[in-house]
Amino acid sequence: MSLDELAKHEPSAVNALYRYKHEIFKDGALSVKEKELIAVALSCVMKCEACLDVHAKEALKRGATKEQLREAMMVALYLTGPAAFVWSPVIDDLIK
Repeated sequence: MSLDELAKHEPSAVNALYRYKHEIFKDGALSVKEKELIAVALSCVMKCEACLDVHAKEALKRGATKEQLREAMMVALYLTGPAAFVWSPVIDDLIK
């Protein structure tokens, strides 16, 4: 079920999810940019291409550099091993 379909059937649940996201992704001890870079690394580990696309674009919008995106991905690759290298082309497309 897509998020759009879920929102039609369970709008309060989806609204709660977005409120939670907005609470987490605000400046605190970590900047939003840093949180987005963490989300980029986690998206690689989780192999969630949609997540990776959203968080990489948001990180760039928040001032992250292509080099910072690449390093975030390298952390994920280190922790997950060679299986995470399948995301290398995805990151390459995002930082062109």
